[in-house]
Amino acid sequence: MAIATARVSPRNQLSLPRAVRRALGIEPGDTVLFIVEGDNVRLVRRPSDLSAYTYGLGKEDWARLGGGDAFLREERAAWEE
Repeated sequence: MAIATARVSPRNQLSLPRAVRRALGIEPGDTVLFIVEGDNVRLVRRPSDLSAYTYGLGKEDWARLGGGDAFLREERAAWEE
């Protein structure tokens, strides 16, 4: 694990340290994603296919709700009330 620091400018901008850019393969003009999870933030280079990247996110939440089909049935039943 490597740790790098960056200072936020008065305009709320920051420069990514060279070690971070190299580790993530970030080049000038690339887009990055900031993923906020509670009080932590992950920085990743924007994948070329966001659909594939986000596929499966929230799987645990859907399972907790009984699956997508069960959730949809409950929602539709609520419309009838």
